Amino acid sequence: GSKHYSVCGGDDVLVEIDARTMKVSRRLPLSNGNSTCAPTWAEPDGTGSRIFVACNKSSEVLMIDASTWSIARRIPMGDGVYRLALTHDGKLLIGTNQRGQSVSIVDLATGRETARLPVKRAGPSGIAVSPDDRYAFVAVTGAASEQGLVQVIDLAALEAVAAIDVGRKAGGIAFWKMEPGPANR
Repeated sequence: GSKHYSVCGGDDVLVEIDARTMKVSRRLPLSNGNSTCAPTWAEPDGTGSRIFVACNKSSEVLMIDASTWSIARRIPMGDGVYRLALTHDGKLLIGTNQRGQSVSIVDLATGRETARLPVKRAGPSGIAVSPDDRYAFVAVTGAASEQGLVQVIDLAALEAVAAIDVGRKAGGIAFWKMEPGPANR
């Protein structure tokens, strides 16, 4: 990719960095005088035409039109939306809600939340979507001495199907690659 997107929580700004020149190419203020975004995550879609920004304070996601560099849509999410992921087909937006202790799943065609699922422990954090768009894997940090876990959500059934203890303060999560198996051939 030729662009990198970062959010600045203290300034309520989305920043675009040109990866070729290693310089800031654009800045977009995310709040007006009446509300504060407190952004925590920027997630570009697969086409580069939209960037989704998690606004932790206002509990919404801003959909940014990359060509006009403006806010195109506001999507209500759960309390304290924190991290975001998109399915590879661009149909679903998944967000962890830290204060709401839940995960929101939004149909991007309508902009409406189709499910809000509770997490089993405190601190929903990172999300990774399987390469086949079937599952969302959510890292949950746990509180104090509580074990962290990975909660698995079936995106077709819109329900949690597994919770796997992984150790304290689980946070980052990613897929490396999907090996071909009988179901993937």
